[in-house]
Formats: sequence, structure tokens, C-alpha cells
Amino acid sequence: MKKTHAGGTAPASLRWTTYFLSTLLTLLLIWLLGFFLSDIGDLTGPDFQRVTERHVDQSLLDRTSELAGRIREVDTQITRQREIQQNLSQSMDNARETMKQMMDLHRLSLEQKVAPSETEQQALATSQQRFLDAQDRFESANAEIVSSSQTKFELTEEQRLVTGQVEAQHRPAQEEFDRLLRQHRFKVASFKLAFIVPLFLLAAWLVYWCREGSYRLIFVSLLIASFWKVGIVMFEHFPREFFKYIAILAAIFIVIAFFIWVLWKVAKPGAETLLKRYREAYASHLCPICSYPIVRGAFRHAIWTRKGPRLLTSSENATGSGGGLDSPYACPSCGTSLFEKCESCAAQRHSLLPFCERCGTEKAL
Repeated sequence: MKKTHAGGTAPASLRWTTYFLSTLLTLLLIWLLGFFLSDIGDLTGPDFQRVTERHVDQSLLDRTSELAGRIREVDTQITRQREIQQNLSQSMDNARETMKQMMDLHRLSLEQKVAPSETEQQALATSQQRFLDAQDRFESANAEIVSSSQTKFELTEEQRLVTGQVEAQHRPAQEEFDRLLRQHRFKVASFKLAFIVPLFLLAAWLVYWCREGSYRLIFVSLLIASFWKVGIVMFEHFPREFFKYIAILAAIFIVIAFFIWVLWKVAKPGAETLLKRYREAYASHLCPICSYPIVRGAFRHAIWTRKGPRLLTSSENATGSGGGLDSPYACPSCGTSLFEKCESCAAQRHSLLPFCERCGTEKAL
């Protein structure tokens, strides 16, 4: 029975279409497998807050929050007092300018031997009083800033001590969380590999058993997609220093597996491989078993070179006695029968090929 598949005797346009669809299917399968693996990766991991609560004293955390709040309040007070000082400084400048102007008027009146008016004296006294009041309030604000700064220093020192205690208790919490996180990542990686590795092995098995079938490219697409995702999962979940060794060992294993497969195919070739080998040998006019030249008919007196037989121009040499096209022929090197009589039409046919070139009768090989 004759076999026809996408990679064999199909038209070129159909083969390219098949390869394109196979590539597209591979990409879609990678996309789909990515969704499955992403859903597996959404498993809930360890909660850092719960781990922290088991190791860190809650009263220390509350005290830390309380100190942080009080420090913010003190900062607000210091900022407010400095704003007050800024406003008082401007008020003192205005009062100083007014007082200077009134003193200039008072000096001018004395130079003119005119007594200052009661209004001018009252304005000068008022400006002086405003300046002194602003100065007192400025000093009071400065004292508040100094007091608040001292309070902030004391709170900051206490906060530093409490923070040190919290950090000391936080270290074992961080270590436990890291341990739980590693276990979670290992579990996620195990679930992902438990999903993708059997799929990869199934795809490899299907490709092997259906390698001669018409639908093998579908399984090849699944094999490539699953193999790609196996590598991605290993890269994401295994440490980088270990991944390179795993990748190299996996590559070596794959190469050795293919090497063994090739050696096995060479030692025990299948029917398809043998038939292809026989066809190529007959087309090159060589014995399919030992590669000895077929010296039959016109090739009996040919000169054999690396590029193949070179026929002689003399008709006598080309059609010499013996070895005609109508007689059986066996390889003089290994004794294999290469041409024999067809049982249907009695014409000479290739012994190692399945069909007679004259009548097309199939022969079991």
C-alpha cells in the first residue's frame, strides 16, 4: 500500500501550509499551557504578617507606632513655632521701621526746637511696645522649639532602642518566612512539573508511535510546546546556579537519546528507511547492500568515478556480452539478487523494490 503524508509526496504549497499551521499550533499550545501553569502558580503562599505576629512582641510594635506618632506631632509643633517666628520676625521688622521713622521725626522736632506732639510720642511708644512684645514672643517660640527638639531627641532615642528590639525579633520571623516561601515555591514547581512533564512524555510517546502517520505534526507541536514550558518552569523555580547544570544534563540526555536512536536506526533500520536507501542506491547504480557498482547493460564497461559512472562512447563496449537488461543480475561483491524476473509480466524488475516498473505489481519485501 502506498503512503502519502505532508512531509513526503504532497505538493510544495500543501507542505508549506502544513508547516505554517504546525508552527501556529505550537504557539497557541504554548499560550494555552502558559494559562494552565499561571493558574497553578496562583496558589496562596505564606503570609508575612502572620509569621511576624508569631515572633514579634505586639506591644513593641504598638510602642513603635506610638513613638512614630509622637515624633510626627513634635515635628508639627516645631514647624508651627518656626512659622510663628517667621511671622514675628516680619512684625519686628515692621515695628523697627516704624520706630525708626518716629525717632527721626522726634529728632527733627528737637533740632527745630519744637516739642514733639503727644500723638508722635504715643506712636513712638506704641511701636516700641510692639517691637518688645514681638521679641518676647519670638524668644518664647524659640524656647518651645528648643524644648520640642529635646523631646524629639528623647523620643527618637527610645524609638531606636525599640526598633532594635523589633529587628532582633524580626530576624527569626524573616528566616521562617523565607523557609516557608522556598517550600511554597518548591510545591508550586512540583505541581507545575507534575502537570507539564507527563504531558511532555505523552507527546514524545505519541510522536514516536505516530512518526509514520499523517497527524504526526500535531503531536510534534505538542512536544515542542510542552518541552518549552518544562524549560521555563525549571528556569523560574530552580536556583540559577543549579539551572545551568540541569539544562546541560537535560541537553546531554536528549543528545544521547537521539544518538542511541540514530545508531539503532542504522543497525536495525525500518521498512521506510530501507526502502529509501534502496531507492537511492538503485538510482546511483550501486548495490543497496554493499555499494558495489551495478555493472549491468550499458554500465558493464563504464568507468566509475567519484561522481558516478561515465559511459563509454563505443557501442560494442556498452553492449558487450553478458549482463544484459533482460537477464537476472546479482551483486558480484555480496551476492545479493538485485534484478529478477517478475512473476506477473516476466520482465526483469528490481529485486529490492516493492513494485515492478513494467506492470506495477507489488511484491512483499
